[in-house]
Amino acid sequence: MKRLFAVVALLAALGVLSKLALKGSPGHSGNGSMAGDGARSPGLDAPAAPDDGASLRARYAGTKSQGLVDRTWDKYRQTALAVERTDGIEGLALLDRLDLEAIFLYEKYPKEFRRLRDALDGDAAADLLLHWREYFGLKRADETDRSILISEIAHLSPAQRRAASKYPAALPLILAEPTGVTELITRKQGEPKELGDSLMLLDFISLEPGSAGLRAALRTLDTHGPLAIEAFRKRGMEGFALVKLYGETLLALDDAMPLDQALIVLRVNADYVDQLSRTLRPEALAGHLRHVAAAGLTELVGGSPDALRLVVEHGAMGEKALRQAGPDAADVVYGDYADDTLRNRAVEALAVHGTMALAMLDKYAIDPDFREILRDHGAAVIPPLARADAGPETLAYLRSKTDRTLTENLARSVLAVSGENGQATIRLIKKDGLERVAELDQSGVEFRQFLPLYDLLHLGSVLVRGHSPTTGELSFALMDGAFVVVDVLSLAAIQPEGAVAAEAARAEVKVAVREAAKTVGREAAEQAGEVATKALGRKGAETTAGQLSKWWAVRMAGGTYKVLRRLPEALPRMTLLEVADLGRPLCEKAGMKLSTWAPRRLLTSTGETLLAIPPASGLSYLAKQGAMAGVGVVGFQKMEEHLASRRPQQSAD
Repeated sequence: MKRLFAVVALLAALGVLSKLALKGSPGHSGNGSMAGDGARSPGLDAPAAPDDGASLRARYAGTKSQGLVDRTWDKYRQTALAVERTDGIEGLALLDRLDLEAIFLYEKYPKEFRRLRDALDGDAAADLLLHWREYFGLKRADETDRSILISEIAHLSPAQRRAASKYPAALPLILAEPTGVTELITRKQGEPKELGDSLMLLDFISLEPGSAGLRAALRTLDTHGPLAIEAFRKRGMEGFALVKLYGETLLALDDAMPLDQALIVLRVNADYVDQLSRTLRPEALAGHLRHVAAAGLTELVGGSPDALRLVVEHGAMGEKALRQAGPDAADVVYGDYADDTLRNRAVEALAVHGTMALAMLDKYAIDPDFREILRDHGAAVIPPLARADAGPETLAYLRSKTDRTLTENLARSVLAVSGENGQATIRLIKKDGLERVAELDQSGVEFRQFLPLYDLLHLGSVLVRGHSPTTGELSFALMDGAFVVVDVLSLAAIQPEGAVAAEAARAEVKVAVREAAKTVGREAAEQAGEVATKALGRKGAETTAGQLSKWWAVRMAGGTYKVLRRLPEALPRMTLLEVADLGRPLCEKAGMKLSTWAPRRLLTSTGETLLAIPPASGLSYLAKQGAMAGVGVVGFQKMEEHLASRRPQQSAD
């Protein structure tokens, strides 16, 4: 054992001796390193100097990136060093623009970080990310949407990124249709107002179904740019849709009809215009509208969906019917009378008797007896029917008066006894012919009707001809007989001049009663025609209170045309949802689905965020959001729509 220790000690001594012998030899360097050992491994035998960013700043001193380096070092320190070391100055630029969102991507999703880094090919792309930094923060928890957004931004061309940087709120539109929207922005850059309105109307197009609706709107702006923008300003998205549907017709119409009036006429008569468009060229269709304007029928044709059809199919007679009875005439003609003969008879009656015919045609449209006498006798059935039809209303009117005159009292008594009504007159015409009732509607009272026993003799004539007397004829005959009795008693007691006075009084009373009954009845019939329109008469009990109230509000405001003429005044006071709802039917017809502007909830890393447009906000709010330097709620909502169209669709089980 002692020998072993002695050997070990000897070997150790020899090693020390050998080392001392080599110290200072030519083959050894002065700092104690062997020649040929190579560079020193960093951090091993060389102390690490603290890096305070001086070397980083020195590398970029005097370059255009010096300011960027200084900012990121001052704000992020070691993170800036790490990013620059792995991703260069482009990584620092992304860090400068996205702030904490960039750090989040760098640490959690380096692949997405580098994809955005590669997209920073200029100041425009960097500014674009700066504008949308807040939205990136909201999407931290949504890996699917965030990945889609980063990928699509990375695929934009430099020109598209410049456009999105200058108009950051338009980024969702550019992502949905990069080429078309970028070309629109480039084409209208010199016209700020035109471009602002163009982007505003495009914001109304929903991006959730994809970009088909957006492409349709862009084609309309390409083809009918100034016309489409002006129509949007006058009638919102409804006006824009009308240009999309009937742009060629509006161009052919030129200045023959002002644009706002032409849009109303097309809007109200859209179904019939579509029917004409199947067989007529736009120039021919514009010719019909030009005739309407020249004839002064614009307001009337713009008041009913069938008014243009009435003018085109019935010519001068249809025009006269519109003038006499108003837009409701078209509703009655095409809503109640499908048979060609009856329809022609109705148009004739409206042209001759106006609102009186309107009330009768509408009230008795479903009565088969009325349709039969209308087919056989035409417009001539309207006056006697209207006079008789007004009897109950006239009687109710007279009964409601508290200060009736003698004449009105006599008229009330006769009407109460006669009990005349429209149904009885229809049956009378059907049974005995129109001649039977013609004398009941004489415009004046003939002298022979003042003669004693005239009504009694007339009643006898009626019976001799085999006709059934009306209750009115019986009533007047009864009154005539009463006067004869009074006359006989008077003649026995008074002088001849007294008899003459009695006859004069009798004649005066008879004419007063007849004329009072006719006048009040005629006024009631005409007033009924003016007030009781097609919309109210046909719907009847099936019409809801809400529909009736809307109908009455439109009626009291002057009718459909006058209400629509005031839409430009109403648009600035309407909410975005109201503007969208107004144009939604026509826009869908034109292939454009509109946004609903409903609040959207985003699940973020810190909880839930609600994106909601203020309820009272309208077009001015949308315009301000589009013109602001940053991105607001409208831009975020449009981006949510776009991303919804890009999300992978889950297959149904």
